[in-house]
Amino acid sequence: MRGALTNIIAHAKLLNTEISLDLAKEVLKKIVKNQDNRLVTIESIQKEVANFFGMRVQDLKSERKQKNIAVPRQITMYLARRYTGASYPEIGEKFGGKDHSTVIHAVKKIEKLLGNDLSMTKNVDSLSRKIEGLMSG
Repeated sequence: MRGALTNIIAHAKLLNTEISLDLAKEVLKKIVKNQDNRLVTIESIQKEVANFFGMRVQDLKSERKQKNIAVPRQITMYLARRYTGASYPEIGEKFGGKDHSTVIHAVKKIEKLLGNDLSMTKNVDSLSRKIEGLMSG
C-alpha cells in the first residue's frame, strides 16, 4: 500500500502535476496489471512444496508442529518471501493466520540452514527451479 502511494507521488513529481484521482487510477492500473502477470503466488508455492514433500497444502496451513510438517512449512514461507515479496503478515495470513514473527523465524531459520545443511540446500534449490519455471510460464 505504501509503495503504491510512493509511486503516485513519484509520478506526480515526474509529470510536474498535482495528484488527482485520474493520476492515481493510471498509476494503480499499471501496478495491478503487473501483479496479474505474476504466475507465482503464495498459493502456487504452497502447492509446489506440498507436492514435493508428498503432503497436502492443508498440512502446511495447520497448527501441527511435527518436523515432517514444520520444516516444509518453513521452507514454503521462505520461498514465498523470496519469490513474491509479500510482507511477513501477508504470508502468515496465507498459512492459517500465523503471526508475522513466526514467518520471520521461518525465513531466518531456512537462510541459516542453507549454508550448512546439504539436504536442505538441495531441496530448496530443487523447489526454486520449479518455482522459477512457473515464473517463466
